[in-house]
Amino acid sequence: MDKVKVKYSFAFKLSLYILTCFVITFLSVLIYNYHVSKNIVINDAKEDAEILTKVILAKVNGEINIIQRIAEDISYVFEYSKPTENQLLTILKDVIKSYDGMYSCSVAFEPYMFDKTKYYFNPYFYKQNNSVKYLNNEDKNYNYFKSNWYTIPKKLNTSTWIEPYFDERAKNILMLTYSFPFFTTTNGEKKLSGVIVCSIDLKWLEIFLNSIKVFKTGYVFMLSANGVFIGFENENYYKSGKDISSFLAKKRGNVNLKELKKTMISKQTGIEEYYSSTLGKKCFISYQPLEKTGWFICVVVSEDELFSNLNIVTLKLFIMGLVGYILTLVTIIILANKMTIPLRSLASATYKIGKGDLNVKLPTFSTTDEIGVLSQSFCIMQESLIKYIANLQETTVAKEKIEKELSIAREIQQGLLPHKFPNLKQIDLYATLIPAREVGGDLYDFFFIDEKHLCFAIGDVSGKGVPSALFMAIAKTLLRAKISLTIDPAKILNAMNEDLCKENESFMFVTFFLGILNIETGLLEYCNAGHNPPLIHTTKKDFYYLHTEDAHPPLGIGADVNYVGNRLKLLPEDIFFLYTDGVTEAMNIDNIPFSEEKLLDILAKKKDETVENISNNVKMAVAQHVSGAIQSDDITMFILKYNG
Repeated sequence: MDKVKVKYSFAFKLSLYILTCFVITFLSVLIYNYHVSKNIVINDAKEDAEILTKVILAKVNGEINIIQRIAEDISYVFEYSKPTENQLLTILKDVIKSYDGMYSCSVAFEPYMFDKTKYYFNPYFYKQNNSVKYLNNEDKNYNYFKSNWYTIPKKLNTSTWIEPYFDERAKNILMLTYSFPFFTTTNGEKKLSGVIVCSIDLKWLEIFLNSIKVFKTGYVFMLSANGVFIGFENENYYKSGKDISSFLAKKRGNVNLKELKKTMISKQTGIEEYYSSTLGKKCFISYQPLEKTGWFICVVVSEDELFSNLNIVTLKLFIMGLVGYILTLVTIIILANKMTIPLRSLASATYKIGKGDLNVKLPTFSTTDEIGVLSQSFCIMQESLIKYIANLQETTVAKEKIEKELSIAREIQQGLLPHKFPNLKQIDLYATLIPAREVGGDLYDFFFIDEKHLCFAIGDVSGKGVPSALFMAIAKTLLRAKISLTIDPAKILNAMNEDLCKENESFMFVTFFLGILNIETGLLEYCNAGHNPPLIHTTKKDFYYLHTEDAHPPLGIGADVNYVGNRLKLLPEDIFFLYTDGVTEAMNIDNIPFSEEKLLDILAKKKDETVENISNNVKMAVAQHVSGAIQSDDITMFILKYNG
């Protein structure tokens, strides 16, 4: 028994579809869980970073508060008393000895404010190798009045922290300075006396920040109010004096750091993603400002470390899902194969039927499910197919006979039309007919009545197919018969109409245009029986539609119609164009007709070509407009050019 060859079995497809739905659902849940968990991890990290930041802030604020209180206490001494120079030096020396976190302490006076003989007076104490050193900055070469730590608080008229700078007076130590202006009141007028300066060595801040551990590779750093590094494990960062955006963006091209700097300087607290040049990977940075100084504590955590546990859990879930997918696929395939045994048997039998063996025995099943119903349906289909093929064979024979007869009828109909065009110097003539079916209802005819009178006609019978073709043949025969009695187009149409109306039980009719041209004089006599208006081109006027004053109905409508003819004088180079509505009403796939306007436009553009080329150009334009749509009506054209 032949077996049906299938690329993928029904059982496999069923299993694949079910498992695909399972995979989509599983992956959707897994992705959703990952993103939700990721947000939870980020929020937890943010909270942990905030807690860590608060601890750091407490430590740094403690040091800052001590520095600020010391400066304030010293200012009270000058505001409420007037110490001598020795007393002042003793106070400054005792202060720097008593506080380990302070690197230097000094007082810078306004000119002659401490001593009427001293323009510069700036006693300065600093630490070096666990000892206190003293400098008396009375040298005119050192103008402390131009230093930032002096000019900024003087200009602001309030205390402030100065951006990190190297102290050239004490071994170029990089330090943070707190400047506190103090005043004296004389005769009710408050006047600046000088600035108290207390400084911290940034090395101390670096050691403190490096002692803080954030996961395995995370770190903490501090920025000034302008985004300049003032504490970092890599001292090159804060020694460079550059801000975070210019320093890191130059190395890694991280344009987001500029926005990060703007956000931080605007005194906001948050957590952002950025690329760490120190770790060489994507990280999260949590930042929070110190309210009193405007500095920022920044905690950096590697994205890999932050999501390491989440990634491991997600990977395990994915592996578990993959194993479950394989096991489920195998189970479903086994069960589906067992359940589809009847289907495979039925498929094998129907495959033989498809190859032409209609007498093969189909398997039957006693089950009442869909497979049993399908088996019964195929049995009924087999019986019906045998009967249908027998009837089809008979129908095919009859159809082939009809098609052969129609083919012969088409040849006969085409033979009735003249195809040999006269070769005369007075006229150029061309005609064409394209039927919509095997036979059509359009017609054209032309012949010479005598040596100088050319008779030509075009018509369009109502309907299509064989009846229209027969009616067309009758009309053409009547034209030839009536032309022997008279050469008046109106009388000819009256006689034809009378005959066509007799015993016209099918109520068929034909639009008809008849013209008789004297090729020597150019006189054209014509009569239009409900046909499309012809187009004419003269030497004085471009193509236009020739409408008659009296509108006549088509032939075969009523015997009491009296057709009236018209005359027209053709001059050399005049062109006369006749057509059926299959041209102007040719529809494209959007049911838009070709239209009379488009026909007029085509003729106007091609008027200087031969009559055959003019006809072919119209035919091509109609074909392009239709663009694949089925031809709905016969297309007929007749074109005459008078040469004189």
